[in-house]
Amino acid sequence: MRFTTSRRPSPGARRLARTLASFLCADYMTRGKSGLDDEGEVWMVIVEGHGNPTGLARRSCGEEKVISFTLSIEGESKRLKMKKPLVVGTGKSARDVAEFFGLDLVPGGVAERKIRVVDHRIDFVDGEDLILRLNI
Repeated sequence: MRFTTSRRPSPGARRLARTLASFLCADYMTRGKSGLDDEGEVWMVIVEGHGNPTGLARRSCGEEKVISFTLSIEGESKRLKMKKPLVVGTGKSARDVAEFFGLDLVPGGVAERKIRVVDHRIDFVDGEDLILRLNI
């Protein structure tokens, strides 16, 4: 899985792409004029509207799925340890998020690094630190 942005991204979109890539132990690539190689690789592209991140598109094998969101909280940027997160939550939203990111779903589980899906929001949590909150 690789994260990238549009060809001319805003600073906020670049920062969000780097944060998500770091949180998910994935690669970040500056896009520039290069296209997206679609040789079975999963690309996560930050979608922008009026200079602000508004969604995340998952592109793989000619298919595209999009999660639209508003960025609610952006925690302190820090270097994250290489630990794969788990999706924690119940219901259809949690299953959809786990499938979107290709991660395991643990309905009531406890994990050091987790993506917590509650109501209409997604929290990216590392230990006790809230890294990012997206309202979906």
